[in-house]
Amino acid sequence: MATVLQLLRDMIAIPSVNPMRANSGEAVEQGMANFIETVLSHARIDCKRQQVAPGRDNVIGVVHSTSSDANGLMLNSHMDTVPVDNMSIKPFDPVIQNGCVFGRGSCDAKASIAAMLAAVIHYANQSDRASPVVFAAMADEEFAFSGSWKLIEDSWPVSACIIGEPTQLRRVIAHKGIVRWRINIHGLSAHGATPELGRNAVYEAARVALALEDFARKLAQQEPHRLLGHSTLNLGKVAGGHAVNIVPDKCVFEVECRLLPGQDGQQTLHDCEQFLRERLKESVELDFEAPYLIDPPLETVSDAPIVGLLARAQQEELGSEKELDGANYGTDGSKLSRAGIQTVVCGPGNIAQAHTANEFVEIEQVELASRMYKRLLANWGRTQ
Repeated sequence: MATVLQLLRDMIAIPSVNPMRANSGEAVEQGMANFIETVLSHARIDCKRQQVAPGRDNVIGVVHSTSSDANGLMLNSHMDTVPVDNMSIKPFDPVIQNGCVFGRGSCDAKASIAAMLAAVIHYANQSDRASPVVFAAMADEEFAFSGSWKLIEDSWPVSACIIGEPTQLRRVIAHKGIVRWRINIHGLSAHGATPELGRNAVYEAARVALALEDFARKLAQQEPHRLLGHSTLNLGKVAGGHAVNIVPDKCVFEVECRLLPGQDGQQTLHDCEQFLRERLKESVELDFEAPYLIDPPLETVSDAPIVGLLARAQQEELGSEKELDGANYGTDGSKLSRAGIQTVVCGPGNIAQAHTANEFVEIEQVELASRMYKRLLANWGRTQ
């Protein structure tokens, strides 16, 4: 079997760039899916593919128990990466330097896939396997989480899951959810030489932007979550106007709110719209589109069995347990949790290196993660 480092380097060399839009028609994860399926098949692990979209599959491997087929554990991470446009290094050349591996996806999240694959194959080679183990490699985590929504359409013989993301091996038991939508601000077109005959939608949008900033301040004044702080709003994209000599008749905002556990995306959007209409009265003509993404938050109780057993695996392999933590970003984990599977996010790498121009992961982190996952799999079924 290839080492965990070789697995990681092989996968970095396989492009799996998410185009960050719906219905792109691109077979984004196909190369990665083929590679993972081959690795699992060579290890004689039962493997299936689950179509998420044409040319885009989840890959799931199942290691059967030698005693019981209930109450197993899932290791889950994603195959896709963010785009490479901003990179200052060759994105698919897995260079090793100063104890790190460089390349797009090295940190987010192919390091987790490599460490999990190595652990699952090691477990499959044991003659005594106390519980089933499912390894799941997801499509489309970076844009719409459609792979994990597809995954939970089927049932799996597991009661808990570890999601591989760059947490520096901290045990993340809560993360924020997301709601994203568009706001259309309307004006009246006119010739640029006679702007008084029109109504400039960009000027109108500026008033909306200032009101959104006030709504964001309101969110910051709400009761904070103990691990996540307060919910946030970001006006991330603005598009308006046709030409410099035309008064723009429309301006479009793309907005997102990061949600705390217990908050509802539709309600947050409604609250935002109500706030803007009360603040702006009838001075601006605008409409809110239905959200194009709602992703739920994650919150797992700190005394869940998976939380304690992961801490035990860390003590036994790393010398100490890592702290409980929260994350402001979203993961596939909230969908598993929604399906009733207790979920913790924990993987090698630092989120500060994810999506960067020179993305990298420390080799030591990947090797420690693999050892931690191996220990967790060995302990899981024997303590349930």
